[in-house]
Amino acid sequence: MYQVAKGSMYGLSSNGKHSITVLTSIQGFIDQFAKTGEKKIDYVVVNAGILKYPNSNRDVCTTTKDHIDRLHNSTRTFDHFAQHLHTNTVGPIIVAQKLLQMADVAVGTIAFMSSDSGSTRRFLSFEDGFAAYSASKAALNQALRVGCLSRNTYQIPTNNPLQHMAEELKRKGSQTIILALHPGEVATDMANIDITWEIDGGQITAEESVRALVNVIQSKTIEHTGTFWTWQNEEYPW
Repeated sequence: MYQVAKGSMYGLSSNGKHSITVLTSIQGFIDQFAKTGEKKIDYVVVNAGILKYPNSNRDVCTTTKDHIDRLHNSTRTFDHFAQHLHTNTVGPIIVAQKLLQMADVAVGTIAFMSSDSGSTRRFLSFEDGFAAYSASKAALNQALRVGCLSRNTYQIPTNNPLQHMAEELKRKGSQTIILALHPGEVATDMANIDITWEIDGGQITAEESVRALVNVIQSKTIEHTGTFWTWQNEEYPW
C-alpha cells in the first residue's frame, strides 16, 4: 500500500490483479502507478506476509512424539520454505527496489512489515513450528540492513561490499526513510492457529495495530532510517 502526495491510496493487490510473488505482476503494478503521473509517494507500507503453521485446524497441539515427528518431517520442506521466502522476503524487497528505481518519483518512507519472530538478537525459542516464517522475516530484516538497493542499477558495485540499504540511500543523497515494523500479535486470519504457548498480553485488533503503526511511521525522520520498531513505538533489536 502506498500514499501519494495528494492523499490518494493505492495497493498492490487491491484489485486482485497483482501478486507480490510474480515479477511480471510487480512490474505491472509499477507500470500502473507510472500512468498516474504522480511524482511523489509519501508513504509505502509493504505488508506482504504468510505464516504456514505445521498444525491443521483439526490437529491438537501436543508434545507427543507424533506432534514432534510432524514438525520435523512434514513442514520444513523445500516448497514450504520457498513460499515463505518468496512472499515475506523477496517480493517486498523487489517492490521497494522497483519503486526506488523510478528516477522521477520521490519516495518519502518505505515501511516493511516484519515481526519480532525475525529478530536474531532476541530469539523466541518457544515459537515451535515457526522455522520458515521466522527465517523469512530474519532474511527480510537482514536485507534491509545489508541489501544493495539502488535507484539506477540492479548491479552491485564490484569494488564495494554489500552496503546497508538505508545508508546507501543516504550516501546517494536520498531522503527516503527505511523502516522495519513489528505490528504486534494481531488477530487476523494468519494468526488464527492453535499454538502451544500463551501470547504475552494477548492479541490486538488489526485496527489497533494500524492506528499505532501510522503514528510510529509518521514520527520517524531520516535520522531513524534503517531501524526496527514495534507498534508501541519502541525500538526493537535486529
